[in-house]
Amino acid sequence: FHTDLKDKTVLVLGGTGPVGAAAAVLSAKAGAQVTILSRQKDRADRMAVLYNHRYGSDLTGIKGDINDHVAELMRSAHVVLGTAKAGVQVLDEDLVAGAPQLKVAADVNAVPPPGIAGVGPRDDGTPIPGSRSGAVGIGALAIGNIKYQTQHQLLVRMREADSPQYLHFDQAFQFAREYVRHA
Repeated sequence: FHTDLKDKTVLVLGGTGPVGAAAAVLSAKAGAQVTILSRQKDRADRMAVLYNHRYGSDLTGIKGDINDHVAELMRSAHVVLGTAKAGVQVLDEDLVAGAPQLKVAADVNAVPPPGIAGVGPRDDGTPIPGSRSGAVGIGALAIGNIKYQTQHQLLVRMREADSPQYLHFDQAFQFAREYVRHA
């Protein structure tokens, strides 16, 4: 869509786990307005406070909310990241179809049912059936390929270094962006 995440609305469903945490922080640092969703509002709020404290609320500003509000939040979402545990569907067809701003839905769940309805594990920028906004899906295996390439290159960097390397997910994200840009 020839844009970046600056001032976009990103929802991270299942955002209280480690994958959701990294996705939320990286999205927020890229300028997105991020809300993490969970089955328990107190847990989502606690994790949002933790992420903001650890990574700087002036850089992140992540909010927490409860899954019960997902239909309302989907009306303004540009990007949805499904990071819930395997086999849990966090968005059904109606929620995807009813998202007028949605551009990208990425799902790390490769186990049926899909975490985001209409996004298959092999999708890589594939139009989502029923999306009225023209949204595309990125599935778990496409995400996994980028993850594998990133991990491999970071391990090579560590192995070839003259001194110990301490890498953070920020460095992994930078490499992954370069990999995708040149793939």
